[in-house]
Amino acid sequence: MDKAQAQKIIESLRQGIPPNGHVRQFTVGREDEIKSLESSLSSEGGGALLIKANYGSGKTHLLRYIREFALEQGFVVSYVTLDARSAIRFNRMDQILGAICRGIEISESPGVKGVRPFFNSIVAAIERARTNSHPQGFWSKLTNSWQWDYSDVLDSPALFIALRAWATAEPDTQDLVEDWLQQPWQYVSKRKPLYQQLVEELRKYFRDPRHEFKFYDVNEGIFNFRLQSYTQSWACLRDLHKLAIASGKKGLLIIFDEFEDVIHNIKNISHKQAAFWNLFEFYSGKPFPGKSFYAVTPEFVQKCKAVLLEKSILDFDYSRFERLPTFQMSPLEVKELQLLALKIMEIHGLAYDWKPEDHLKLSDLNAIVKTAASIQIQDRARHTITEVVKYLDRTLDRLDD
Repeated sequence: MDKAQAQKIIESLRQGIPPNGHVRQFTVGREDEIKSLESSLSSEGGGALLIKANYGSGKTHLLRYIREFALEQGFVVSYVTLDARSAIRFNRMDQILGAICRGIEISESPGVKGVRPFFNSIVAAIERARTNSHPQGFWSKLTNSWQWDYSDVLDSPALFIALRAWATAEPDTQDLVEDWLQQPWQYVSKRKPLYQQLVEELRKYFRDPRHEFKFYDVNEGIFNFRLQSYTQSWACLRDLHKLAIASGKKGLLIIFDEFEDVIHNIKNISHKQAAFWNLFEFYSGKPFPGKSFYAVTPEFVQKCKAVLLEKSILDFDYSRFERLPTFQMSPLEVKELQLLALKIMEIHGLAYDWKPEDHLKLSDLNAIVKTAASIQIQDRARHTITEVVKYLDRTLDRLDD
């Protein structure tokens, strides 16, 4: 690690944010729990996993650890922070699909999010297969022997059209595809323009035998991710997972942070029920066969039930909550936070060309950690980290005076 990298890490820690690309370096304690989570990623099949932890236990840090580990292990990863107030509602699968598409990452393009690097890697795989003449392979079947007129491989006709248009390498077309998939609800009333730009104007690249009205007719729904209980949104997620595997990855892993947003920020009770059912669908593995992780508090299931009972919802299948797989995460102990403080001190010294150990007492640093960690607030671990960085900053400032 060089000085510039160290400064970037400290700037991130100064805000209490786990530094991207270096989360595992700043992960302390809970070795058995981490090994268990790593093992769950290595297991076959998909399904949902609720990661339970109290506020201030560092669950966001752990989720970011999982993200880094999964990318290294060969997953396509999307990290989504739920926020119903910012149009990421878990009852709206078109909004969830858009958030997932915006958050997609692959290891070959570190720091770059969205469908662009993923689609570029898929098109590159298709071109390699076409050049090497694999008539019976997955990519040949997907493209109908490179003709791109139809495909029986993908469940979502919209995603096939998006990928086909992307393969033309037209910059404006790719920009449109990217914007469409990353916020599909904005295009509900723009189905005809989508047809014109993604099909009609690209006929020099392929021939599509379907009649024009099938693309934008309100009942056909080829461009609509909302119809029939968001059927095509789920189909698109399945296809993204399928494409990830076909391109040599282990599949699509979706990580949902701040999942209790479904309780606090979705106001309509019917919308809350829809959000809960979407969680059950992820758990079943049928509409989406990949893996998904959710950060919640230990009381999450009880809170969900209480919300429904408060509204006298008696015909809901409450037993489904009990069947959700869970993982209980222990809080960080003071001694573990003190170990983390030593790691921060080392990076701070590298970032600003000084030797903290020569100018401060370890007992004082430990006292800072102990005091910060004793405050019972939601972001206990984050608060402790920011206090450590402040203490190091103050010590360095005194040396410069």
